[in-house]
Amino acid sequence: MATIAIGDIHGNREALDDLLTTLDPELRGGDTVVFLGDYIDRGPDSRGCIDSILRFQASGRARVVALLGNHEDWLLRTVDNPRRHSWLLGMEALDTIASYSAAAAVVMRRAMQEAGAKLFEKDYPLPYEAFFSAMPAEHLDFLVGLQLVHVADGAVFSHGGLDPAVTRLDEQSKDALVWGTRTFPDDYAGPDTVIYGHWDNAVLDKDGCPGPMQGHCSIGIDTIKHGVLTALRWPDRRLFQSRRCRAS
Repeated sequence: MATIAIGDIHGNREALDDLLTTLDPELRGGDTVVFLGDYIDRGPDSRGCIDSILRFQASGRARVVALLGNHEDWLLRTVDNPRRHSWLLGMEALDTIASYSAAAAVVMRRAMQEAGAKLFEKDYPLPYEAFFSAMPAEHLDFLVGLQLVHVADGAVFSHGGLDPAVTRLDEQSKDALVWGTRTFPDDYAGPDTVIYGHWDNAVLDKDGCPGPMQGHCSIGIDTIKHGVLTALRWPDRRLFQSRRCRAS
């Protein structure tokens, strides 16, 4: 039984579907596929990415664990408090809104223009209901149910890594697991290998093709900025990648 981690997707459904097709003949009974978070924003089809993950989960080809990325974290904060605009202002969220409803994106863009600097004031209202009403209930359930961390076979899987100064995994803060810390991965020395996304620290070869960031006790697989989605199978460390698709 293996655990296969899939890096940040950021609305690139073409890359996701291509990678899942590549993985399909490699999956064996009892395998777990861990999505490391950041399914949404930047790319053109966040809705389609979540649809693809849900279809893959329903297929039963593998156990699916979906982790919380920082982009989903801020979206969920807006769900909890629609007067909080950090997701909209800081995460290229209009791309996600448009993938659910072009009309909602127009409404939100117009409201942002009319608000101007007032957007940075506390409790300024925006018409998020145009977006929320377009999101299927199963998508919201998926987002609310995202996990912080997964552990298997001497590896820790999280979106942002962890805080190297905190010894016990169960004492790691949510922010450290989802957003990472300034000292990760450089100061992390194990004992478990941390497999993470988030950091956009792919290593490019001479042809500009991205690969993982290999640390002493960590492996970063956030390569989607370069149009390539990366998966890592653990514990044999075999890599799988999509074809080069539209960069996110």
